[in-house]
Amino acid sequence: MTEDDIAAVTGLPVHTWRRRHGAAFRARVPVVNPGERLRLYDEEQARAFMSGKTWPTKATAETGDDEQWPTAVPQGAEHPEDLLTDKETANVLGVGDSTVRAYATTGYLPAGIERHGRTWWPRRVAEARRDAGGQHHATPGRKPGDPRNRAPRPRHDSRIEEIAELTTRAPLTTADVARRYGVGERTAQRLLAAARTRT
Repeated sequence: MTEDDIAAVTGLPVHTWRRRHGAAFRARVPVVNPGERLRLYDEEQARAFMSGKTWPTKATAETGDDEQWPTAVPQGAEHPEDLLTDKETANVLGVGDSTVRAYATTGYLPAGIERHGRTWWPRRVAEARRDAGGQHHATPGRKPGDPRNRAPRPRHDSRIEEIAELTTRAPLTTADVARRYGVGERTAQRLLAAARTRT
């Protein structure tokens, strides 16, 4: 849960919740993603704090009333449905975080789940991609050797020759070309530039 989510559960605007309860909450409930800008908390721990319960549900002698609770999931205990950021997914795959985003764009990795304005990948997805080994990107599209991969054929545009001939008689402006051929300003500029290379 984010602090926005927690404030919504308590029925308070987030700025009011932070002012009244934020410091006490943060002193007791540990974040699950230390060092990240968006603080995330374990939902079970957050709800326990909001309802006035202790964590673990049976207080131990080791945890005093004023000490921070231990993390809900011990370090190293991982669940396949854990949602990972691009950086965490990159650590699982052994690549950079920008590569994870590129993988998601090309389909080498699923697109991910949008939450809290960020994209997340389940741990099982990242591990499945890692465990698949050195398979090549299975992206749809043209394969090497496909005749469609050749350089495009040069297109003949009869307007360029006409404009080149007209400019020998009198100078033309972009507006003149746009009006004469019924094209946009950018296309007129392109045609005029191409005609000038012909003369």
